Amino acid sequence: MRALADSIMKGRSQAVMIVVIAAMLPLLYWVSAAGVSLITLRRGVSDGIKILFWAMLPALLWSLSGDPSALAVILASFILAVLLRESRSWPRVLIALVPIGVLISYLLEMLLGTRVDLWAEIAQQLMQQPSATNSQAMFTNMSMRSVVLGALTGFHALAVLLVLMLARSWQAALFNPGGFREEFHELRLPAWFAILLLAGVVLGGTLGLDMVRWYALLLMPLFIAGVAWVHWLVARRGFGKTWLITLYVMLLFFGPYLMTLLVFLALIDACFDLRKGIPAGN
Repeated sequence: MRALADSIMKGRSQAVMIVVIAAMLPLLYWVSAAGVSLITLRRGVSDGIKILFWAMLPALLWSLSGDPSALAVILASFILAVLLRESRSWPRVLIALVPIGVLISYLLEMLLGTRVDLWAEIAQQLMQQPSATNSQAMFTNMSMRSVVLGALTGFHALAVLLVLMLARSWQAALFNPGGFREEFHELRLPAWFAILLLAGVVLGGTLGLDMVRWYALLLMPLFIAGVAWVHWLVARRGFGKTWLITLYVMLLFFGPYLMTLLVFLALIDACFDLRKGIPAGN
Protein backbone atom coordinates (compact mmCIF):
# COMPACT_ATOMS: atom_id res chain seq x y z
CA MET A 1 0.00 0.00 0.00
CA ARG A 2 2.91 2.33 0.67
CA ALA A 3 4.11 1.81 -2.91
CA LEU A 4 0.68 2.89 -4.14
CA ALA A 5 0.80 6.02 -1.97
CA ASP A 6 4.29 6.77 -3.25
CA SER A 7 3.07 6.47 -6.84
CA ILE A 8 0.21 8.89 -6.14
CA MET A 9 2.63 11.46 -4.73
CA LYS A 10 5.14 11.24 -7.59
CA GLY A 11 3.23 13.64 -9.81
CA ARG A 12 -0.17 14.84 -10.96
CA SER A 13 -0.34 12.57 -14.00
CA GLN A 14 0.31 9.46 -11.90
CA ALA A 15 -2.22 10.58 -9.30
CA VAL A 16 -4.89 11.26 -11.93
CA MET A 17 -4.30 7.89 -13.58
CA ILE A 18 -4.59 5.99 -10.30
CA VAL A 19 -7.69 7.75 -8.98
CA VAL A 20 -9.51 7.52 -12.32
CA ILE A 21 -8.76 3.83 -12.85
CA ALA A 22 -9.67 3.00 -9.24
CA ALA A 23 -12.93 4.94 -9.50
CA MET A 24 -13.79 3.14 -12.74
CA LEU A 25 -13.32 -0.36 -11.30
CA PRO A 26 -16.12 -1.90 -9.20
CA LEU A 27 -15.58 -1.75 -5.43
CA LEU A 28 -12.23 0.06 -5.73
CA TYR A 29 -13.57 3.59 -5.35
CA TRP A 30 -12.07 3.68 -1.86
CA VAL A 31 -8.59 3.68 -3.42
CA SER A 32 -9.59 6.67 -5.53
CA ALA A 33 -11.03 8.46 -2.50
CA ALA A 34 -7.89 7.76 -0.47
CA GLY A 35 -5.72 9.11 -3.29
CA VAL A 36 -7.71 12.34 -3.50
CA SER A 37 -7.55 12.71 0.28
CA LEU A 38 -3.80 12.07 0.34
CA ILE A 39 -3.12 14.78 -2.23
CA THR A 40 -5.39 17.16 -0.31
CA LEU A 41 -3.73 16.45 3.03
CA ARG A 42 -0.21 16.82 1.70
CA ARG A 43 -0.41 19.42 -1.06
CA GLY A 44 -3.46 21.46 -0.15
CA VAL A 45 -6.99 22.15 -1.27
CA SER A 46 -6.07 23.56 -4.68
CA ASP A 47 -4.19 20.44 -5.79
CA GLY A 48 -6.82 18.25 -4.16
CA ILE A 49 -9.61 19.84 -6.18
CA LYS A 50 -7.72 19.20 -9.41
CA ILE A 51 -7.41 15.49 -8.62
CA LEU A 52 -10.97 15.39 -7.28
CA PHE A 53 -12.28 16.66 -10.63
CA TRP A 54 -10.86 13.65 -12.48
CA ALA A 55 -11.96 11.17 -9.82
CA MET A 56 -15.50 12.52 -9.94
CA LEU A 57 -15.92 11.80 -13.66
CA PRO A 58 -16.17 8.00 -13.34
CA ALA A 59 -17.94 8.44 -9.99
CA LEU A 60 -20.66 10.46 -11.72
CA LEU A 61 -20.97 7.78 -14.40
CA TRP A 62 -21.42 5.15 -11.71
CA SER A 63 -24.04 7.35 -10.08
CA LEU A 64 -25.95 7.74 -13.35
CA SER A 65 -25.89 3.97 -13.76
CA GLY A 66 -27.46 3.57 -10.33
CA ASP A 67 -24.56 3.25 -7.88
CA PRO A 68 -23.86 6.49 -5.95
CA SER A 69 -21.35 4.95 -3.52
CA ALA A 70 -18.23 6.20 -5.30
CA LEU A 71 -19.66 9.70 -5.62
CA ALA A 72 -20.63 9.88 -1.95
CA VAL A 73 -17.39 8.46 -0.53
CA ILE A 74 -14.97 10.37 -2.77
CA LEU A 75 -16.67 13.74 -2.26
CA ALA A 76 -17.26 13.34 1.49
CA SER A 77 -13.73 12.11 2.19
CA PHE A 78 -12.33 15.10 0.29
CA ILE A 79 -14.37 17.50 2.45
CA LEU A 80 -13.16 15.84 5.64
CA ALA A 81 -9.58 15.82 4.34
CA VAL A 82 -9.80 19.59 3.89
CA LEU A 83 -11.07 19.91 7.47
CA LEU A 84 -8.33 17.65 8.84
CA ARG A 85 -5.62 19.53 6.97
CA GLU A 86 -6.82 22.88 8.30
CA SER A 87 -7.63 21.82 11.87
CA ARG A 88 -5.35 18.82 12.45
CA SER A 89 -8.11 17.61 14.76
CA TRP A 90 -9.71 14.16 14.54
CA PRO A 91 -12.44 15.15 17.04
CA ARG A 92 -13.52 17.90 14.63
CA VAL A 93 -13.54 15.36 11.82
CA LEU A 94 -15.85 13.08 13.82
CA ILE A 95 -18.10 16.02 14.67
CA ALA A 96 -18.33 16.95 10.98
CA LEU A 97 -18.96 13.32 10.03
CA VAL A 98 -22.46 13.46 11.52
CA PRO A 99 -23.95 16.24 9.32
CA ILE A 100 -22.02 14.92 6.32
CA GLY A 101 -23.46 11.48 7.03
CA VAL A 102 -26.96 12.97 7.07
CA LEU A 103 -26.35 14.50 3.64
CA ILE A 104 -24.98 11.18 2.36
CA SER A 105 -28.11 9.44 3.63
CA TYR A 106 -30.45 11.75 1.73
CA LEU A 107 -28.23 11.57 -1.37
CA LEU A 108 -28.42 7.77 -1.31
CA GLU A 109 -32.18 7.87 -0.78
CA MET A 110 -32.62 10.20 -3.74
CA LEU A 111 -30.31 8.40 -6.17
CA LEU A 112 -31.21 4.83 -5.24
CA GLY A 113 -34.91 5.58 -5.55
CA THR A 114 -37.22 2.57 -5.60
CA ARG A 115 -34.39 0.13 -4.94
CA VAL A 116 -34.47 1.12 -1.28
CA ASP A 117 -38.12 0.04 -1.15
CA LEU A 118 -37.25 -3.22 -2.92
CA TRP A 119 -34.48 -4.03 -0.45
CA ALA A 120 -36.78 -3.11 2.44
CA GLU A 121 -39.45 -5.46 1.08
CA ILE A 122 -36.94 -8.30 0.74
CA ALA A 123 -35.68 -7.70 4.28
CA GLN A 124 -39.26 -7.63 5.57
CA GLN A 125 -40.01 -10.97 3.91
CA LEU A 126 -36.87 -12.53 5.38
CA MET A 127 -37.86 -11.36 8.85
CA GLN A 128 -41.30 -12.94 8.42
CA GLN A 129 -39.93 -16.41 7.62
CA PRO A 130 -41.23 -19.17 9.93
CA SER A 131 -37.66 -19.79 11.09
CA ALA A 132 -37.22 -16.21 12.29
CA THR A 133 -36.43 -15.84 15.97
CA ASN A 134 -38.28 -13.56 18.34
CA SER A 135 -35.48 -10.98 18.14
CA GLN A 136 -35.78 -10.99 14.36
CA ALA A 137 -39.57 -10.84 14.46
CA MET A 138 -39.47 -7.57 16.39
CA PHE A 139 -38.16 -5.84 13.26
CA THR A 140 -41.35 -6.65 11.37
CA ASN A 141 -43.10 -3.88 13.29
CA MET A 142 -40.45 -1.31 12.36
CA SER A 143 -40.14 0.73 9.25
CA MET A 144 -37.85 -1.62 7.35
CA ARG A 145 -37.15 1.18 4.92
CA SER A 146 -35.56 3.18 7.75
CA VAL A 147 -33.54 0.13 8.79
CA VAL A 148 -32.17 -0.27 5.24
CA LEU A 149 -31.38 3.44 4.96
CA GLY A 150 -29.71 3.35 8.37
CA ALA A 151 -27.50 0.46 7.30
CA LEU A 152 -26.57 2.23 4.07
CA THR A 153 -25.85 5.47 5.92
CA GLY A 154 -23.69 3.76 8.53
CA PHE A 155 -21.74 1.79 5.93
CA HIS A 156 -20.94 4.81 3.78
CA ALA A 157 -20.07 7.04 6.76
CA LEU A 158 -17.69 4.37 8.04
CA ALA A 159 -16.19 3.99 4.56
CA VAL A 160 -15.55 7.75 4.41
CA LEU A 161 -13.83 7.72 7.78
CA LEU A 162 -11.70 4.66 7.01
CA VAL A 163 -10.66 6.17 3.68
CA LEU A 164 -9.50 9.33 5.44
CA MET A 165 -7.60 7.29 8.01
CA LEU A 166 -5.93 5.33 5.22
CA ALA A 167 -4.90 8.55 3.49
CA ARG A 168 -3.54 9.96 6.75
CA SER A 169 -1.60 6.76 7.42
CA TRP A 170 -0.13 6.96 3.90
CA GLN A 171 0.92 10.55 4.54
CA ALA A 172 2.52 9.57 7.83
CA ALA A 173 4.32 6.59 6.29
CA LEU A 174 5.81 8.76 3.56
CA PHE A 175 6.57 11.97 5.43
CA ASN A 176 6.05 11.53 9.18
CA PRO A 177 6.52 7.94 10.40
CA GLY A 178 4.41 7.26 13.48
CA GLY A 179 2.45 10.49 13.12
CA PHE A 180 -0.92 8.91 12.43
CA ARG A 181 -0.46 6.46 15.30
CA GLU A 182 0.08 9.34 17.71
CA GLU A 183 -2.92 11.24 16.36
CA PHE A 184 -5.20 8.23 16.66
CA HIS A 185 -4.06 7.44 20.19
CA GLU A 186 -4.80 11.01 21.27
CA LEU A 187 -8.32 10.97 19.81
CA ARG A 188 -10.80 11.98 22.51
CA LEU A 189 -14.23 13.49 21.90
CA PRO A 190 -15.37 16.71 23.59
CA ALA A 191 -17.68 15.91 26.49
CA TRP A 192 -20.53 18.04 25.10
CA PHE A 193 -20.46 16.20 21.78
CA ALA A 194 -20.36 12.74 23.36
CA ILE A 195 -23.30 13.59 25.63
CA LEU A 196 -25.22 15.09 22.71
CA LEU A 197 -24.74 11.93 20.65
CA LEU A 198 -25.91 9.68 23.46
CA ALA A 199 -28.89 11.94 24.13
CA GLY A 200 -29.83 11.75 20.46
CA VAL A 201 -29.72 7.96 20.55
CA VAL A 202 -31.68 7.65 23.80
CA LEU A 203 -34.26 10.35 23.16
CA GLY A 204 -34.55 9.51 19.49
CA GLY A 205 -36.56 6.42 20.32
CA THR A 206 -39.35 8.63 21.63
CA LEU A 207 -39.47 10.59 18.38
CA GLY A 208 -40.59 7.73 16.13
CA LEU A 209 -39.21 4.71 14.33
CA ASP A 210 -37.49 6.80 11.67
CA MET A 211 -34.70 7.40 14.20
CA VAL A 212 -33.56 3.86 13.39
CA ARG A 213 -32.10 5.47 10.30
CA TRP A 214 -29.65 7.55 12.35
CA TYR A 215 -28.55 5.25 15.18
CA ALA A 216 -25.46 3.87 13.42
CA LEU A 217 -24.36 7.35 12.35
CA LEU A 218 -24.81 8.84 15.82
CA LEU A 219 -22.95 6.02 17.56
CA MET A 220 -20.07 5.90 15.10
CA PRO A 221 -17.97 8.77 16.57
CA LEU A 222 -18.26 7.20 20.03
CA PHE A 223 -17.34 3.77 18.70
CA ILE A 224 -14.28 5.09 16.86
CA ALA A 225 -13.19 7.05 19.95
CA GLY A 226 -13.58 3.88 22.02
CA VAL A 227 -11.39 1.92 19.61
CA ALA A 228 -8.81 4.73 19.73
CA TRP A 229 -8.78 4.56 23.53
CA VAL A 230 -8.08 0.83 23.46
CA HIS A 231 -5.24 1.40 20.98
CA TRP A 232 -3.84 4.05 23.33
CA LEU A 233 -4.12 1.73 26.35
CA VAL A 234 -2.33 -1.11 24.57
CA ALA A 235 0.51 1.22 23.56
CA ARG A 236 0.63 2.90 26.97
CA ARG A 237 0.89 -0.35 28.90
CA GLY A 238 3.05 -2.10 26.29
CA PHE A 239 0.64 -5.01 25.93
CA GLY A 240 1.58 -5.87 22.34
CA LYS A 241 -0.38 -6.23 19.12
CA THR A 242 -1.97 -9.51 20.23
CA TRP A 243 -4.43 -7.52 22.33
CA LEU A 244 -5.50 -5.48 19.31
CA ILE A 245 -5.91 -8.59 17.19
CA THR A 246 -8.07 -10.05 19.96
CA LEU A 247 -10.17 -6.88 19.99
CA TYR A 248 -10.98 -7.07 16.29
CA VAL A 249 -11.63 -10.82 16.38
CA MET A 250 -14.06 -10.29 19.25
CA LEU A 251 -15.77 -7.55 17.26
CA LEU A 252 -16.50 -10.14 14.58
CA PHE A 253 -18.10 -12.58 17.02
CA PHE A 254 -19.54 -10.30 19.71
CA GLY A 255 -20.04 -7.14 17.67
CA PRO A 256 -23.11 -5.50 19.28
CA TYR A 257 -22.00 -6.22 22.85
CA LEU A 258 -18.42 -5.08 22.40
CA MET A 259 -19.49 -2.03 20.38
CA THR A 260 -21.80 -1.01 23.23
CA LEU A 261 -18.92 -1.35 25.69
CA LEU A 262 -16.64 0.77 23.48
CA VAL A 263 -19.32 3.43 23.10
CA PHE A 264 -19.72 3.80 26.87
CA LEU A 265 -15.95 3.69 27.31
CA ALA A 266 -15.61 6.62 24.91
CA LEU A 267 -18.39 8.49 26.72
CA ILE A 268 -16.69 8.06 30.10
CA ASP A 269 -13.32 9.04 28.65
CA ALA A 270 -14.84 12.16 27.08
CA CYS A 271 -16.31 13.24 30.40
CA PHE A 272 -13.60 12.18 32.86
CA ASP A 273 -10.40 11.63 30.80
CA LEU A 274 -9.53 8.07 31.74
CA ARG A 275 -6.01 8.49 30.38
CA LYS A 276 -4.91 10.57 33.39
CA GLY A 277 -4.92 7.76 35.91
CA ILE A 278 -3.19 5.05 33.86
CA PRO A 279 0.59 4.79 34.28
CA ALA A 280 2.92 3.71 31.50
CA GLY A 281 3.98 0.08 31.35
CA ASN A 282 7.52 -1.16 31.65
